[in-house]
Amino acid sequence: MSTKSDTSSSTLAELSSQLAAAVATAGNSVVAIHARRRIPSSGIVWRDGVIVSASHTVRRDDEIPVTLPNGDSVVATAAGRDPATDLIALRVEGAKAHVAPRADSSSLRVGSLVLAVGRPGRNVSASFGIISAVGEGWRSWQGARIDRVFRLDLSVYDGFSGGPLVDASGAVLGLNNSALARGTPMALPAKAVDRVLDELLERGHVRRPFIGVAVQPVALSASVVKRHKLPSDPGLLIVSIADSSPADKAGLLLGDVLLEANEQALGRPDDLLDALSSVPSGGAVTLKVLRGGTIKAVSVTPADRGEGE
Repeated sequence: MSTKSDTSSSTLAELSSQLAAAVATAGNSVVAIHARRRIPSSGIVWRDGVIVSASHTVRRDDEIPVTLPNGDSVVATAAGRDPATDLIALRVEGAKAHVAPRADSSSLRVGSLVLAVGRPGRNVSASFGIISAVGEGWRSWQGARIDRVFRLDLSVYDGFSGGPLVDASGAVLGLNNSALARGTPMALPAKAVDRVLDELLERGHVRRPFIGVAVQPVALSASVVKRHKLPSDPGLLIVSIADSSPADKAGLLLGDVLLEANEQALGRPDDLLDALSSVPSGGAVTLKVLRGGTIKAVSVTPADRGEGE
């Protein structure tokens, strides 16, 4: 006759065995990347011949030594990187490693059990915890708009950034990162990684239009709102303009207040970033600008932040 203690022990043993198997499964697709001093960083064999990792951990673009799960050493080359999402794509020839199995992360919620897996050296390592928060419509500190991110209540040890977040079967839910939110352990969902990776493999960078201004929200006076029949009172005050930037070339000035971009009201810096993101390559954005009590329209052709800015 089994006791409650026996049942609990059996349940714990089964969980322990399942987690160990999940780490082993995920480890078949996790590599060590030797592209910085001291501890190697982790990467995931995401597609055949393609490895993804955290960009901040890979500090060179050519002749990058990579240790595969079977211990073989190969050399990779950066196919592209995106600082805003902190992702880098590496191409490697002849890598004999399994492509990481993928899991649907849409059902993840606060409290879901997850594993962070890394290879900060020759052997695989793991950390166990939960999803502590699910962020919708999050923007990174470098300006990338990300539909969904996961905040993690687990340890992302040195060398873990760029490794996978996995479920109990060892399938990849996302890519771990300790720097994207400035020290808070987070993971980008696999779907977001795929979208960035497609652009990196196609053009080497992710296109992000910018005009070269720094802005801050400002409240307009009631008299200005009434005189110009504005729909609302907030705007964006230009506090700096980069030399030779699109904004500089278009004639925008310090102290101008941006009211609209392509007829979209601007009340927060994110509003301007969202408006610019919808401008096609080579296209222009029409800004409604308040200057010295007068409203004027200024056309600005954004540049591509992915090409060196």
